[in-house]
This record gives sequence, C-alpha cells and structure tokens, in this order.
Amino acid sequence: MKRIASLFGLALALAGPAWAQQIDVVVDPALARQAGVDPAQVEAEIRSATEGALKMDAPQAFLGQMATANAFATKGMGVDYATNPQRFFAGGAVGTAVNGAGFTFVRGSDTMPTAGFAFQAAGNAGLNLGFLSNDESFLRRIVISANGMYAKGDSGPFDAELSNYGAHAQVKLIRPEHKGIVEWGGLDVTGGYEVSTYRLVLSNALPLETGGLRWDATGTFDIQAKSHTIPVEVSTNLRVLIFSGYVGAAVDVRREAVATGEVSLGGPLTVTAQGKETQIGTVNASLGTVGTADAVYTPRLFGGVQINALWVKIYGHLNVGFDDTYAGHLGLRVAL
Repeated sequence: MKRIASLFGLALALAGPAWAQQIDVVVDPALARQAGVDPAQVEAEIRSATEGALKMDAPQAFLGQMATANAFATKGMGVDYATNPQRFFAGGAVGTAVNGAGFTFVRGSDTMPTAGFAFQAAGNAGLNLGFLSNDESFLRRIVISANGMYAKGDSGPFDAELSNYGAHAQVKLIRPEHKGIVEWGGLDVTGGYEVSTYRLVLSNALPLETGGLRWDATGTFDIQAKSHTIPVEVSTNLRVLIFSGYVGAAVDVRREAVATGEVSLGGPLTVTAQGKETQIGTVNASLGTVGTADAVYTPRLFGGVQINALWVKIYGHLNVGFDDTYAGHLGLRVAL
C-alpha cells in the first residue's frame, strides 16, 4: 500500500482565526494500475476537485464573504419605508444576499455557493406610537417595529438553517404632504439592532466527481455565519395612486460579522474505466477556519417599489452595498 498525502497550512489555533487544512489521498498502486490510472495524477485531480468544490483553496476569503452576505441579508425586512402607517403594519418577507459575485441573488449551481450567500425570511410587525393621539402629537412621528424568524430547509446535499431577530425605531423628521393623487412621505430616520444566522450542514453523502474519479464523502461539513449589526438609515417615499416608491441611504455598523467552517470528511475513492467501477483508495479532508467581514462601517443604498391594494401592500426591496454586496427581498404586509 502506497500513501500519497499532503498537509497544507498550520495547526488551527484555538484562540485565534488561524486555519488548518488537510487533504489525504491514499491510493493502492496495484489497483490503480489495474484500472489504468496513474496514482500521482489521481492525487492531483481529486485534490483540485476537492479544493474547488468545498472552497478549501481559499477558505478564509470564502467564509469572509459568507459573513458579509449574512450581515446584509435581513436589511429592510423589519421596516415599512413606503406606507407611512398611522396605526400598525404586519407581514413577512423572503430574500437573499450575495457578496463577491456581482449583481446576482442566487447561490450558483456548484456544490457550495459560488461566493458569499445567505437566504433569510422574516415576519414583521410595527406600531405607530401615536395611534391614539391627535394628528399634531409628536408620537405620530414614531413607528417601532420588530422582525424575527427561525426556519430549516434543503439546499442540495446540505440542510440550511436560518434565524434572525431585530428591533427598529423610525422617526419622521418631516411630515408627509398631500397634493391631489400624489403624496410625498416626508423624511424618515430609522435605527435599530439586528441579529442573523445562516448555517449549512451536510446531511447526505457528498459525491465529488472528476475525470472518471469519484469520492463519496461523508462526515461533518458545517458552515455557520452570524452577525450583529446596527443600521442607521435616512429615507423618503412617494405615492402616486396605488403605486409607491422609496429610496434611502444607510450606514451599517457591524458589531460582529463572522463565519466559521468545520470539515471532517472521508470515504472511498473509485475510478470508472472501460465501464467498470473499481475502488482504488480513500480520501480524507479536514478543515477548521474562521472568516470575518472586512469593514465595520458599511455604506449602503436601498430602494423599493410597492403596490397598494387598500390595506394590502406588496413590495420589492433592493440593497446595494459599497463592498460588492447585493441583497433583495419580496414582501407582503397589511398596513393602516
């Protein structure tokens, strides 16, 4: 038995964000010759496929992108920017965020997300503090709101888990003005605190294939991104008949935006030649690393459009970060 192995990186330090990566390929030379493959070429091909498919070639950079996307994904899900509610609103939203992949909102078709990616959903509700006061009361200018959600779902061979919660206060600095069928919503300042988590955990065998080689990987593959952010926003809106639009600018203060990755996978390595599949060895891969979002203060522009069908509001929201991060969500709410 001949062992072909390689060790990359340094040992993972328990107290810091250093990283350790290891891919061990063990090939039986006799079985490899019978299958008509070269052991050295097998090592190179399966290593390249493993590093690419599992993002083990640049793990800290990838996890940093995951942390950034997760910190962005819930922005705007807990606030009503378009309705100027005088009593309350309640509803829900679903959407995604991507960092490092340009203007897109999908994870890609690879085993892992192409770049940083997070999916989030949230229920939300808000209350105008002056709903029992007269029109001139300052409380009429203040809307408090909250959002939250916990859910699980499938994402290819992974189980995806999301959770979030947040609270916001919106103060209307300039009151709305009406003129015929047009209403300008004035000027709002919104602040809050948001916590979100996005996690991918391997739930099934993960087959990796390249050039007739196949590694059926099983074991632990766990990526978890978590963020604590404070958004500070300025926005305005305009309604014409049943259509509303809004725009705004923000700075997100990231108190924490981190992603951790833990990999411990192993399984048989087979090759298919002349219509026959033969096991020629085993592969084991391990990784432990941490990635963080680069910036603490992140500028962002946002906007959206809304259709107002009496009390029911259907809207779409877009966030554009100055750090190659994009997020969008669709939502529905009832507002009075």
